[in-house]
Amino acid sequence: MNCTNPACGLHFAVVDGTPVILNPARSVFRTEDFSAQPATTFKAAGTMAERIGRLLPSPSRDVGQEKNYRRLADELRANAPEARRILVIGSGDGSASYGELGQVDGALVLETDVSLAGTAKIVCDASDLPFNDSQFDLVICQAVLEHVLEPQRCVDEMHRVLKPEGLIYATTPFMQQVHMGEYDFTRFTRSGHRWLFRWFEEVDSGMATGPASTLVWSVEYFLLAWTERLWLRRCLKAVCRISLGWLPLLDSLLADRRAALDGSGGYYFIGRRSETPAITPRGMLGYYRGADSEK
Repeated sequence: MNCTNPACGLHFAVVDGTPVILNPARSVFRTEDFSAQPATTFKAAGTMAERIGRLLPSPSRDVGQEKNYRRLADELRANAPEARRILVIGSGDGSASYGELGQVDGALVLETDVSLAGTAKIVCDASDLPFNDSQFDLVICQAVLEHVLEPQRCVDEMHRVLKPEGLIYATTPFMQQVHMGEYDFTRFTRSGHRWLFRWFEEVDSGMATGPASTLVWSVEYFLLAWTERLWLRRCLKAVCRISLGWLPLLDSLLADRRAALDGSGGYYFIGRRSETPAITPRGMLGYYRGADSEK
């Protein structure tokens, strides 16, 4: 498959019916990574241990997700039916239902990822999205920006492919241990997350995962620090998640507390595409909403 842009000149592979569209000069991935059909960033639930692992309580519970999906669904319903195009960057294993967004009449969802193990219709790197300008009404990017080398470049690409007044919904970790091994690079405070999306007017932002999730992750990784044996690490994870899996439920009680923001596991941001920066460097000082200020 050849690039339709005459200035590009690149040829892209199609693996098992899925286009693999990558810029080898910028991406950590290569076409040959997918030719052999490895899982790359995450594994399909193939082995018994992996299936059991997915049945255990997760240490991460996104306390804002369902509310945010409802809000985004209402925003799309206010659009004309032909203006309900959704791009998902990092669709994962395909288990996401997108909440009420999945019930919006006429919504067209295009899932992308850098893995063939899920339900992505296109394999592409967020640092070079293979779409023309102003194509989508909503971009969803959940738990992705920690796994890219150039987060700002990726956000700029999302801005480019959104229509004027288009919406972005992103969640990114702040205090979470390394996951996906060699594919994990970056973390953001709530303020750092806002600056990343400075070319967007903020619609809403806040806690995605809370201090309780952070606590469970910390206990789990404290236990894992004592061994590299795979079977023992799996056992320790299971014990931790079974015994502490209830704790993240408490994050719902903390979601609206300023004092909890500084210890959150991660943050969400909903923004509307702007033609100019929506916040200045000086304005960032007044953006802080936690409880750690001495003023």
